[in-house]
Amino acid sequence: MQEKLRAYLDEVLRANREFNLTAVRDPETAWSKHVLDSLQGLEVAGLFDGTKRVVDVGTGAGFPGMILAIARPELSVTLLDATRKKCNFLEAAARDHAPNVTVICGRAEEAGHEHKMRAQFDIAVARAVGSFTEICELCLPLVKVGGKLLLWRGQDAAGEIEASQKALKMLGGRARVVASYYLPDHEMQYHLTMVEKQRSTPGIYPRRVGLPKHQPL
Repeated sequence: MQEKLRAYLDEVLRANREFNLTAVRDPETAWSKHVLDSLQGLEVAGLFDGTKRVVDVGTGAGFPGMILAIARPELSVTLLDATRKKCNFLEAAARDHAPNVTVICGRAEEAGHEHKMRAQFDIAVARAVGSFTEICELCLPLVKVGGKLLLWRGQDAAGEIEASQKALKMLGGRARVVASYYLPDHEMQYHLTMVEKQRSTPGIYPRRVGLPKHQPL
């Protein structure tokens, strides 16, 4: 498995010379900051067990979605990103590394209102994408009632949850911190936050492009 993950990371770093996929260019730093970080999601007991539909919102270079797909080939993983160059790279990479991956190029604000996407996923994931309330608004409409949203957050995950109680209630979710961890050679403590979707998200969410970011709930 490590060989397969290294091969994918090597491809990311090669493509990075032509266009910007990641600001991290050192292979060992990228292994820690991107691959090991993405794999932390698998430490959440039972979350990724079995055949489940997963969507990675704002996937960028495929972290964490492509890493999860390589590590757990039984998953059906959709990578969603708005940048065409990144999507082209991911489509080509998926053919070689993860046939269980589908790539969709588009905005989460729009995908959340499409019949084939809305409330279709067991799990949504997002890493380093926007504020806590913004990413909840973008992701929860994609998740089935009873499904989960797993977020990779920084040091103040508990504070983010506390500040977002009103927004979570509006979106039909309840959040908690499920894990804390450190990465090699990093002093900062990171957290995984899980949002359980308890009720259907009202049809007005997500709002139109730009509003979740610039006018958070």
